Amino acid sequence: MSFLNKLSARLPFGKKEEVLEYFFALNITTEKLTAALWALDKKELKILAVASDIYSSQDQVIEVTDKLLDQVVGIREIEPQKILFGVPNSWLSDDNLKDEHLKFLRKLVKDLELTPMAYVATGNALIHFLEKKEGVPTTAILVGFEQHRLTVIVVRAGKLDGVKVIGRGEVTGADIEKVLLTFTEVETLPSKILIYGLDTMDLEKLKSQLLSFSWMSKLSFLHFPKIDILEADFEIKSVCLAGGSEINSNIIYTSHSIKPVAVKQTLTFTEDSQDNKGNQIVNHPDDSEKLKGAEEVLEKDNLGFIVGDVSNQTRQEEETDVSGEESNFEPNNMLLETDDFEKEEIVPFKEEHKKKKLNLFFLPKKLFTNIIVLGLIAAVGVIIGAYLFIPKAKVKIFVEPKILENDAQVTADPAQKTINEDAKIIPGQIVETDISGSAKDNATGKRQIGDPSKGTVKIINNSSQEQNFSKGTAVSSQAGVKFTFDTAVKIASTSAFSDSKSTANVTVTAALIGADGNLPSGTQFTIVGNSSPQVAVVSEGNFSGGTSKEVTVVSSDDAQRLLAKLSSELRQQSQQKLQEKLPNKKILEEALSEQIVKKSYNKNINDQASEFSLNLTVHYKGTAFDDADLRTIVSKLVTTKVPDHFQLDLANTETQADVSKLEKDGKVIFLAKFKAKLLPKIDTDKIKNQIKFKTVDQVTDIIKGMDNILGSEITFVPNLPKIIQRLPILGKNITIEVGLK
Repeated sequence: MSFLNKLSARLPFGKKEEVLEYFFALNITTEKLTAALWALDKKELKILAVASDIYSSQDQVIEVTDKLLDQVVGIREIEPQKILFGVPNSWLSDDNLKDEHLKFLRKLVKDLELTPMAYVATGNALIHFLEKKEGVPTTAILVGFEQHRLTVIVVRAGKLDGVKVIGRGEVTGADIEKVLLTFTEVETLPSKILIYGLDTMDLEKLKSQLLSFSWMSKLSFLHFPKIDILEADFEIKSVCLAGGSEINSNIIYTSHSIKPVAVKQTLTFTEDSQDNKGNQIVNHPDDSEKLKGAEEVLEKDNLGFIVGDVSNQTRQEEETDVSGEESNFEPNNMLLETDDFEKEEIVPFKEEHKKKKLNLFFLPKKLFTNIIVLGLIAAVGVIIGAYLFIPKAKVKIFVEPKILENDAQVTADPAQKTINEDAKIIPGQIVETDISGSAKDNATGKRQIGDPSKGTVKIINNSSQEQNFSKGTAVSSQAGVKFTFDTAVKIASTSAFSDSKSTANVTVTAALIGADGNLPSGTQFTIVGNSSPQVAVVSEGNFSGGTSKEVTVVSSDDAQRLLAKLSSELRQQSQQKLQEKLPNKKILEEALSEQIVKKSYNKNINDQASEFSLNLTVHYKGTAFDDADLRTIVSKLVTTKVPDHFQLDLANTETQADVSKLEKDGKVIFLAKFKAKLLPKIDTDKIKNQIKFKTVDQVTDIIKGMDNILGSEITFVPNLPKIIQRLPILGKNITIEVGLK
């Protein structure tokens, strides 16, 4: 660190204490309310507490919300005034709140005595959260579970294809399938299902059920979908991130477990006024002004909400210094309110060491005075020279890009050697690999095992004809328990003049296992299929030996679930392995075809077992392509649309490929979606001449007055006190960088 840097770092002037501003957030679903307390610490989003509860009618919302806000504040000595709302997508029409929901939110903030900050459609917030977390636009099916309903969201390349809410039944996979069948405009569904909304244990059970569901029978998946669980409190975190991103688009969010807050105890006071909850209200001199301002806001028709699309409305020229930039995420109808003034505390300079007096008694008094004067003049000259010529400044100018969004069907063809821009065909490269792995799971099937009952029956022939019965002849008791003859039997005819009847004995075995066949002696039977009253069957002695018990076995659903789970893991491994071989190419996991080479379970279906395992070897084959080739296609599509004074920023162009079809010859046909960023052309030399030796405020005003510029950020070396900060007088000491926020 230079001497001037060290000196300026020790000076107390211009330093101010940073005080965090706290916000509430409330996410509203059809059954549940979730509240959060959050704040921005510079660029870091901090979610301090989360609480949720169910509600059964709109009349309960205010009471439940009030309770949740008290819970998230806990014992903290803070009183957040602003609240951010997450609302269902069904509440919006043409990106604006429907009138009945707008009136409801107005009443809610008025009763809670809070200032409305913004609202955002929860579905949009979820997509933004995933894109911020993963770094790429999301392609997935999001399924949110509540106690009686589930929400299904289909997202492709960061674009919302639709949100649908239905009642939830017992067979969860069938409910989701029924919803997805209504997305008729989606040719190929994303092969990833992300579930959220319940406790982790419940979600694990649901995941196990979904893995055994037959997804490929009716739906247009390229392969069996991968199923993952999203983190706890996913919805409210997404809403907070959406609000934080509007304040600062460079926001950083790291997921942490949220500790429960201590509950604030209610105190009783003898002086000062009290609110309707018994809490003391201490009136400060400026409180009345703040309350008056809040009342004025609440009395306005819109109460902090804008009806219509905010992206089409004119921004106010006076922007807050909290962000100094435009957000890349545009929540529905955002209105952020910030303070116009920021308090600054000046810490007085404290002299720590007294200078020692120099003993110059041997010099003449006049000469001593001249030396002092000359020394002061020289010191002032050095300071002025250093102030004018040594400092350097870096000015970052943040421009507003024009975004061109488009999509095109592109083919990656292994037989193609060069880019065909007209036909939108790029070269491809066949890649393949074998991946082996093993996994185990718990068996969940149930089966009865045991022995059938056995005994002897007497057959009585009352007719004058001989009776013959084959082995396997079935007889049934009056209770419906069936037995079969172990051997064939013949009974002679009975003479009309004889006093005795012809009889024969035969052993029988119960048709089913279990104790139901243990019948007492004398039980009467009828021969199945023989309605003759001349033949009677009765048990000789007690029947015994019938036993049964329920055991756990490997079911077909268990085997299918384990196969789907292991296949998904091996597919990911194959994509990573192929990507390592070709780091400069792009390989889409969804575009890998699979062929099972070897499949071996250690247990068969219906085998008794508590646990079973699977060894699997799969051959994966796909097509890799160069992302630069895709960008070349993109550049040709947008070059003709670049307006004057703008240039294409190809390096920062975002592309997303959604696989539509995988052909046998290796061709991959996909829908390429892209956002091309066009940057305004900036004359940096001209700007240097305009801002030389200007104050920070003057430079800020000059840059703000230029077209297509959002703001600026100035750093000084050394970092002098703000009161004397000016840009260098020499243009060579000024560095200008142009970029995006």
